[in-house]
Amino acid sequence: MYYLNEKIKDNKSFLEVRKNLENVIKEITDIGELKFTIPDDLNGNLRGYQMEGYKWFKSLSYFNLGGILADEMGLGKTIQTITFLLSEKLKKSLVVVPTSLIYNWISEFNKFAPALKIGIVYGDVKERKKIIQDSDKYNILITTYGLLKNDIDDYKEINFEYLILDEGQNINNYKTQTAKVVREINSSIRFVLTGTPIENNLIELWSIFDFIMPGYLYSKDEFTRKFLKDDKNMLEELKLLISPYILKRNKKDVLKELPDKIENKVLVTLPKKQKELYDSLLLEIKNKINNEREKENTIELFSYLMKLRQMCLDPSLILESYSGNNGKLNVTEEIIEKNINEHKIVIFSQFTSMLKRIEEKIKYKNINYVYLDGSTSAKKRIELVEQFNNDENIRIFLISLKAGGTGLNLTSSDIVIHFDPWYNPGVHDQASDRAHRIGQKRVVNIYKLIAKDTIEETIYLMQEYKKNLINEVLENDDITDNDVLNSLSNEQIINIILR
Repeated sequence: MYYLNEKIKDNKSFLEVRKNLENVIKEITDIGELKFTIPDDLNGNLRGYQMEGYKWFKSLSYFNLGGILADEMGLGKTIQTITFLLSEKLKKSLVVVPTSLIYNWISEFNKFAPALKIGIVYGDVKERKKIIQDSDKYNILITTYGLLKNDIDDYKEINFEYLILDEGQNINNYKTQTAKVVREINSSIRFVLTGTPIENNLIELWSIFDFIMPGYLYSKDEFTRKFLKDDKNMLEELKLLISPYILKRNKKDVLKELPDKIENKVLVTLPKKQKELYDSLLLEIKNKINNEREKENTIELFSYLMKLRQMCLDPSLILESYSGNNGKLNVTEEIIEKNINEHKIVIFSQFTSMLKRIEEKIKYKNINYVYLDGSTSAKKRIELVEQFNNDENIRIFLISLKAGGTGLNLTSSDIVIHFDPWYNPGVHDQASDRAHRIGQKRVVNIYKLIAKDTIEETIYLMQEYKKNLINEVLENDDITDNDVLNSLSNEQIINIILR
């Protein structure tokens, strides 16, 4: 079934693999230059690089191959995918998306491909079951990862030609139920959409490829033996093996007209009282760790990390009686006051409790704003985005990082504030690209607030390390989060705290 795998399976040496892969890549490139015309009923125009993306889809599918569309956030992975599915509308397809993005996808299908009959597997159990049972009436079914797990038995008798996963990093942990369930869908060709094919380690890349083409990158144990070691030659072999299947473009290379994105690392000196409380908490935690190092479990260590991070943000998140100054909140107020009249501002935090503190300050200053967190429904998200982008009176968007870091188009804003750092920098990159994307007319300024002489500086260094590590395999690759802490050992967490 898998064309490249058949080409290389009998070759043992790296040079033989390289020679055969180069021939196949040339064949794929050549077929991409053939007459893959844009469907007449596409209601829109593709940019040049999007046309190449469409040809890439068509080329791989011609050989019964799948792949990873890994364009940087904001380059239009959705429209490229819809164009491809429209060209294959006589073949049955299933698209799986995060819950927060299902209405975005439906809106894009209606906008660019109104001729397609879309079966929306959403809503209550009876409605979903009816749509699945009537799948022959539709060109495409669309559902969410969560609902797919609930409904998996209803799909057992359906054979899809194409299975598309959006935000495909949802399956980069092969042990999760999500990663297992998507493999149960009967499908001939599989594509994954993600701006981040690798998040934290190479096993995640193996997991995605094992979904697209089971066995192509060997078994997990064999992959680990071959590639998870400090061997530049083996990394080069891995790059060669995966290169035909991954299409990745960066905004700076294909969107020459897109204004710059300027990142500003802002070291925030904590006020004396806040710093004293932080240092006292850190000392207490260090003593606990040193006294019972062997007994510390992961949950307790996560709790220590959480408390230290909260103390960097606002001591009142831990100590209700605290009424002193807050270093980061002071800096945020300064940025707002300086820019609020001429610029719209997006503020991200991982802590909804911190967003509420910021919200109080904004209310006090009589600034109009909108707010989004994990409790916001998919429909309400779209309403809030339209409200923010179209109402000049609304100047600030407060967003929970995990809830709103993907799937939002906020090009009316050109200032992004990351109130607190996360262990994986790609989370911030995705969030920042809510503003820095097609349609942005102004330079986007990103402010990353880092509490000086605290655990946040260590987290920032970890971000830089991860970028360098992953770039060994995917040049200029972005990184997103799939709960980085799950990949940290207790000893690594202790080192973060004790550093």
